[in-house]
This record gives sequence, structure tokens and C-alpha cells, in this order.
Amino acid sequence: MGKISAAIKKAREESRTAVANGHNGRRQYEDPGAYRPSSSRASGKTVLDSAGEASPGNVSGGQIDETPGISPRLVVFHEPESLAAEHFKILRSQIVYPGDGKAMRSVLITSAMEQEGKTMVACNLAVSIAQGLDPHALLIDGDIRRPDVHRMLGLVSGSGLSEYLSGNRPLSDFLVRTPLARLTVLPAGKLVRNPAELLTSSKMRHLLEEARERYPDRFVIVDSPPVNLAAETLSLAQHVDAVIFVVRYGYSQKDVVEEALERLGKEKILGIVFNGFENPPRKYAYYKYKYYGYGAKKRR
Repeated sequence: MGKISAAIKKAREESRTAVANGHNGRRQYEDPGAYRPSSSRASGKTVLDSAGEASPGNVSGGQIDETPGISPRLVVFHEPESLAAEHFKILRSQIVYPGDGKAMRSVLITSAMEQEGKTMVACNLAVSIAQGLDPHALLIDGDIRRPDVHRMLGLVSGSGLSEYLSGNRPLSDFLVRTPLARLTVLPAGKLVRNPAELLTSSKMRHLLEEARERYPDRFVIVDSPPVNLAAETLSLAQHVDAVIFVVRYGYSQKDVVEEALERLGKEKILGIVFNGFENPPRKYAYYKYKYYGYGAKKRR
């Protein structure tokens, strides 16, 4: 039995035990064996769920209530009716309901260089998918060198992908529940000296393949390192269905972006997200891909 399947089985057994003991006041999470995040926070605030356990937020009807620690850049949560959130819904639709009927259940989010907004896009997209009626999302922080997914979602830093890839513990030990019932996170884990070797290993490849193939309603979103700064990104891109490329308006350099796109290969790229503008910039019209704009009065 695959590792993810075994984790699912473990989670279901724990769920039945919890219900038998009367701890069913909170809606059960759907993903495998995820542990509940620690209550320690830089803000000093702790939010408890209905069972009295520490959680990164409250759940009301399967949605997140106000949560200390969740980044304001998570616009699909803080401003669900905004134009920016609508752009992520459009992007979600392209992935969940593709026009050509071709399944895209694993998507890698990357950029040419750092500080272009790839993690913001990955987190907003994953949350947007989880806010839908049916799909589930598994968000993997594949940027072991500079992890940021946990901070975006208000989670406490801990063990994650690097420990899973380098050890023998089951995947269920590292999957983190979130306040959204259909969103599970696999954090990056601790910094290591050999991130490229871990992320290009057969174990990582098998993780992506099994996460994609095992459950038809599960969408896997991978936040990867920038293409031009890390060798492992090209390897990760080979084992996902599509790549979304993030360009930060007024920041990304044209020649650097072109180099990254050439290295990735246009056949893998689903589209380009332009981050930090109010109107689509004409100077980027040379890109022959679908565009998804993320506009903001202030650069994000």
C-alpha cells in the first residue's frame, strides 16, 4: 500500500476513535493523518477549536474565521470579493475545470528570481481551490532553501518535506491540518545542506506521482524555488501536470524571465501571473501564454 494511502487509513482510524470518544464537535478534516499545529505564536495569541485544541484559526461552516497570523497577502481569505480574489478564482477554474478536459491535478508555482510573489500565488491558489464545493488541495512547500508557506498561512514552523525525504517516518507525521477542511499543507521542514539532492530524489518523484494519482478530487500545488536560482526546480517541473510562472511587474527583468521560460519549456506552462499592477502592462505582451493578473494598489 502506498504511503499516502497508509496515511489516509491511519487518519480514518483516528477519526473513528475520536468520534467514539465523543470528540466530534469540530468537522473532521479529510486529509491523511495531519497533526494539529502548535499553539505557540509570535503574537502570543492562541485560537482554540471546539474541542479545546490549539488551531491556527476558527472554522465556521468549513471556512476560516478571523485568524491572527494569516498574512494579509492571502487575499482570497481577507478580501474574498475583491478583484484580486476573483483572478485566483479564474485561475482555479482553469485548473479544476480545464476547457480541453485534460486533467491538471498537480501544478508547480515558480518564478525566475526571488521576491516575485510565487509563494503568495501558491497559497492563494491552494486556498481558493479548498474554498470550492468539491476539490481538496494539498499545498507542498518545495522551497526548502527559503520556506515561507507556513508564515503565509499562520502556521508554526516545524518538521516537513525535508525530514520526510531524508528519513523513514510516514508522510502522515508531516501533513498539517488547516482551518479549511479541504486544505492540507506539507511544510518545507528544516533547512538542509542538500536540498537539490532531496528534491530530485526518487522519493520526491514518487510522492508527487502518488499524490496526483491516488485521489481524483485532490489537487496538488507545489511552491518551488525560483528557476534561475535552484537546480531542483526543473526536475520538479518534469513531474507535475503544469507550471504557473509568476512575474512581478516593475521588478522582474525581461531577459531573466525569458531565460527562465526557455529553461522550463513552453509546453509545461499553463500561464503567467502578473503580480503587483492595476492594469495589464503592454510591455509584457510578447509572452505567448495565458495571463492571470493579480492587481494591487500597493506592490505585494
